[in-house]
Amino acid sequence: MMQMFEVAATLFDSILTIWFVTRFCKLESKRRYQIGAVLLILCVTVFCDKLFADFNTVSILLCAAITLMYTALSAYSISFRQILAVCLFWVSLMAVSSTLFIVISMITQDFESHLMGSDSTVRYIYVILHKIILFTLLRLILALVNVDGKVGRLNAVLTFTVSAVSVFGLGATMVIATTDHASTLGSQIAVLIVSFLLVNIILYFMLAQIQRLQKKEYELKLLEEKTAFDSARHEETTAVWQNVRRIQHDMKHHFSVINAQLEAGKADESREYLAKLIPEIESMGRVIRSENKTIDYIINSKLSALTDTQIVISGLIADFSDIEDRDLACLFGNILDNAIEAISELEEKRIEILFSVENASRMIIFKNTIGKSVLKNNPDLRSTKKDNSSHGFGHKIVEKIVSDHRGMIDYFEEGDMFGVQIIFPGIAK
Repeated sequence: MMQMFEVAATLFDSILTIWFVTRFCKLESKRRYQIGAVLLILCVTVFCDKLFADFNTVSILLCAAITLMYTALSAYSISFRQILAVCLFWVSLMAVSSTLFIVISMITQDFESHLMGSDSTVRYIYVILHKIILFTLLRLILALVNVDGKVGRLNAVLTFTVSAVSVFGLGATMVIATTDHASTLGSQIAVLIVSFLLVNIILYFMLAQIQRLQKKEYELKLLEEKTAFDSARHEETTAVWQNVRRIQHDMKHHFSVINAQLEAGKADESREYLAKLIPEIESMGRVIRSENKTIDYIINSKLSALTDTQIVISGLIADFSDIEDRDLACLFGNILDNAIEAISELEEKRIEILFSVENASRMIIFKNTIGKSVLKNNPDLRSTKKDNSSHGFGHKIVEKIVSDHRGMIDYFEEGDMFGVQIIFPGIAK
């Protein structure tokens, strides 16, 4: 019985290892990678425990190497964050093991002797205590690095509270199990152990379900924001098309008048007529032409409505064929909307867009003038609109699109300019 329990505890540690590094590094790994890593860590731990009974360092080093290899396969590279995640887990495991053993040894007499035996109740309680404390510590680490946001922090606090009560209760139960009356209280001790264990398991599944629901709600808001953007894009498209048709219709008449004037030898009048037409033609907007029609449309439609604004577009637009038109429209549309809103009340209005390709990586930099520091006064880039219940998701949509395409995004300021730099990896040939 004890041997099966030990194997189950080792399996729990293996699952906890992969769960922690996956969450800490925000990996989107395949299920077969996770299962394979868990089983491999389990086998190595069991084998090393039998072969190197007094040399657990070998087991820890091998398991740490397997964990790091798992993160490398999931992320296609190894970064400092992955190495840190692996180190944090195994250091936490060893720290909890040694600290728990020392504390209980100080409280309980002959603690080592109570741990021996094929059916030691104290051993069961000790292992369960170890797992609860380790899991709670890892949840707190994830909360500190803000992996799961505000919901994750609240869940970590709740987990810590319940776990603290469980640890205290199990500790008291362990003390009872070491007394002379333990044999007569066997069933009561078993009920207490199972109760504390079930409370922690049920709590975890409840919190996991709450977190999933929060994620679904967040994704729903993103979808609503995208839908609203698509609707606005449709309206803009309709307006632009109607404007083009109107000008196209009017041009026929204008050309007829100019032709008649030229035939009559009235060249000066034709020039005056053309001079009056030029502002109307320019009102269609600044035109950018590239091989990507989606980018052309979004930039042209957004910038055509601007007045008294200096627009600078430079560089060569790279190949974005690996990114869906919908994502490109949301990316450029949201950033330009934010830029236009930012300069709307400024005297000096300037928007810059720079395209660049460096070492096969594709870079886009958006800049706009600002009246005061954005990163200092609003570092989270929250919506400043009065009704922000349906707003403020623009930059989150942009960040999600960039993340989905394995890109990087950075916000910066240069003097009176706020900038967004986006880098996408090159397209694999």
